[in-house]
Amino acid sequence: MFNFNRNKNRQQGHSPNSNKLHMTDDNSFFARWQRQISYAWRNVLNDFLQHTLAYLLTIIVIAISITLPTIGYLLWKNASEAAHQWSPSPNLTAYLNKNLTAEQTEQLLVKLRSDNEIEKVIYLSREETLDEFKSWSGFSRALDLLNDNPLPAVAIIIPNDATKQTDALHTLQSQLLKITGIDDVRLDDSWFTRLTALTNMVKTLVWTVSIFMIIAVSLVIGNSIRLTIFARRQTIAVMQLIGATEGFILRPFLYSGVFISFISAILALILSEIFILQIDSIILKVSSVFGTVFTIRGLAWDESLLIIFLATIIGWLSALVTTKKYLKIVRIA
Repeated sequence: MFNFNRNKNRQQGHSPNSNKLHMTDDNSFFARWQRQISYAWRNVLNDFLQHTLAYLLTIIVIAISITLPTIGYLLWKNASEAAHQWSPSPNLTAYLNKNLTAEQTEQLLVKLRSDNEIEKVIYLSREETLDEFKSWSGFSRALDLLNDNPLPAVAIIIPNDATKQTDALHTLQSQLLKITGIDDVRLDDSWFTRLTALTNMVKTLVWTVSIFMIIAVSLVIGNSIRLTIFARRQTIAVMQLIGATEGFILRPFLYSGVFISFISAILALILSEIFILQIDSIILKVSSVFGTVFTIRGLAWDESLLIIFLATIIGWLSALVTTKKYLKIVRIA
């Protein structure tokens, strides 16, 4: 009998050593890990097919929760770009003393241009300031009646990028007032202060909404996993009795959280793109009023991948915390 089995194995091209090798390969760590991963994903897909409507409702709620802060971020990003495009650079206007000679004025301008915080200095003589005032004030005839030019020479100071902050501009203004030959310095930062406050407000609102939406997404995913656990509590109890490890029981629920959050993030990106397409024509009309052309920008690839990654991590963590908590209740029961 032994010879017959040995001859049969030789005819089929198998040997006892090859059977042992095949069994070793099937029981290797990688093979077992692959079977467990496949089993977990099959459970997730089967559960999705059996409860498609419940899954879709959960995915839509989470997608909307992700879409709201995403749209807020897009509005903040495009508003910042539009502000830099439409708004001029903040500058300071220094009014020079009328008694300065040409040589003293030139020395003062050289001193201003050598300052590291100043990018550019535009000088307007007393005659140039008078001509400019006549061109826009409408009092050219009245000014012609004057015997002397009442306007001083002006130095328009444009700070560098590092100084274009409200506090830095006020500090530079104080330093310029100490320079001999400068009677007064006016800071044209009213629009800049309002713009900074507005963008900071939008940024704060985006972060606040994002935090609340993260909490909402975590609660929705956690509640979905909780319902799934209680629906399968008898199956989980049987698996615990036959010696299934905690990781083996946890894995399908963790993958379910990852699956829900991943699909929700993809749907949120689609909704965000639809929003961009809908308001793009409106933005074009508004930008044309300001004499420029501005096209609203959507999410870049790296930003989209970051949203998907963060949503997946939130789904995994929510599923992990919920599963560990409620599996203890099932075990006690």
